[in-house]
Amino acid sequence: MSKDKLKARADSIDRFLETALPLFPSLDPDTEAAVDRMTKLVKHIDQITEHTVSAFGLNKGEFRLLLKLRQSPEGRMSAGALADRLSLSSGAMTNRLDRLEEDGYVARERDPEDRRSVQVAITPTGIDVLGRAVEAQAIEERTLLQTLSPDDRRRLNDLLRTLVLAVEGPADETC
Repeated sequence: MSKDKLKARADSIDRFLETALPLFPSLDPDTEAAVDRMTKLVKHIDQITEHTVSAFGLNKGEFRLLLKLRQSPEGRMSAGALADRLSLSSGAMTNRLDRLEEDGYVARERDPEDRRSVQVAITPTGIDVLGRAVEAQAIEERTLLQTLSPDDRRRLNDLLRTLVLAVEGPADETC
């Protein structure tokens, strides 16, 4: 379908706003439409990610945990820091690590400097499965965004960066 035909066609958000705006006349239709579309896209991308990484024996949470470990400078982090980065309780982190350790994707070791702390390291097997899952997910993401021209993708990226910077505030370095 051509891009002009896509733009002329009403989507589910347009249909929702047709019924919602008369009920809530103070809503700004452009703001509501943009937020609803971003929400719908995030849900869609989460579903794609869950489906894609499941082919590698992972769920989305395990995939993200392996990404955090792989991105850390030494390929390891304390279990507590990892839980903080992923906004997980210690119990949820333990369950996730148990499964990943059982599959050989991570290894846990006592921190030699603080015996109460556990260091988690990504294993070579974990690096391999993560690399393959990242490549598969990248293909899915390219497929989703190929509807847009390269210029449109750059514009979208610039607009989204502006919103993310507004949310992050000054010099927020979290991932």
